[in-house]
Amino acid sequence: MRVQRMVLPLSLALMGLSGCNVYDRWSGTEFNAGPIDVTNFPADYLGSGGNRQIAGLGAFQAKLASAGEQRVEYFLFQLPTTLRTTAGLANALTLRRGATAVQATPSAYVFDGCDAPANYAFDLERDGINMGEQGTIFTRLPTATYATGATPTYSYVPIVSKVQVTSNGVACQQLKSEEAVVASREVVVPLTAPVNGKMVGIPDSTYHAYAVIDPGSGVYHAEDLVSADDESLPLTGVGIQKWGWYNQYLLAYIDGGQVPTTTTTNSAGAEVVSIVTQKLYYPVSGALGAGEDVLQAARGQPGYSPVCKVYTYDPGAATELPTSAAEIEADYAATIKAVTGASSLVYCLQAENQDQ
Repeated sequence: MRVQRMVLPLSLALMGLSGCNVYDRWSGTEFNAGPIDVTNFPADYLGSGGNRQIAGLGAFQAKLASAGEQRVEYFLFQLPTTLRTTAGLANALTLRRGATAVQATPSAYVFDGCDAPANYAFDLERDGINMGEQGTIFTRLPTATYATGATPTYSYVPIVSKVQVTSNGVACQQLKSEEAVVASREVVVPLTAPVNGKMVGIPDSTYHAYAVIDPGSGVYHAEDLVSADDESLPLTGVGIQKWGWYNQYLLAYIDGGQVPTTTTTNSAGAEVVSIVTQKLYYPVSGALGAGEDVLQAARGQPGYSPVCKVYTYDPGAATELPTSAAEIEADYAATIKAVTGASSLVYCLQAENQDQ
């Protein structure tokens, strides 16, 4: 894997966080409390080579794939350990059943805009974060349970329920926590009735694939989509990920776009909201994520989903592999097999086109 280590903005990997609970509310206004603590992050969200004890050592590199005649890339995340059982897999695509959330789908506050400083132009080295836009505010982080001698377990799913926030003159990056958004008069957000004196935002019924990652780790394009000789592309690891906040702490996330859903009614009369997947094929002689994957749709095309159901196919002695799902289904239909078990479903986030 050809990557160059990133020079961390805001000295993310060097800012130590102390205290019994680093996410206790700091006193004062909504200042930047530093990067989130990744000590309890699952390995998937630390990146390749990541170390939960030392932030910023990991790297996320997109996987190369095809979607029709188009070469695309996606970021691969596995199902959480809690969904890798028979019962878990049975519910892995169900978001809600009636009024009950089946998957953990925390809210994320997404802004329609903000007021930037006059004549502002973002400078990465000077600013670290873009003061011309407002970061999404999250209400949950990836967490795993680590115990000596045991395999880490976690339930984190990189899917959120969007709460739409309308700016009413709020300054960019002024708000950095759910509490501040709810209390602010400089934004408009639909709120629940008070429960034990607390109100929270009401989601707009759309779901989005936002994978929160170690903010100190670099994020890179698929190797074959980048020319090593192109000096105009600084391979810093900064530019693909987006930035947001959790309780005044800075975080990074990979935006995989909206998750398509379908609503049905079960035998008990309850509405069931389920994830619509797309198919991901790879040759039986190869491996998932090895560069020979074929996706049904690229981001922005009909049929796109950041959640993939995985299949293998056997191209036999073909010297040129197919590049579209339609070609596989037409020429190799008899050899297609659904992958079973924990790898039957994956999160396959195609990020928006960003700078490198």
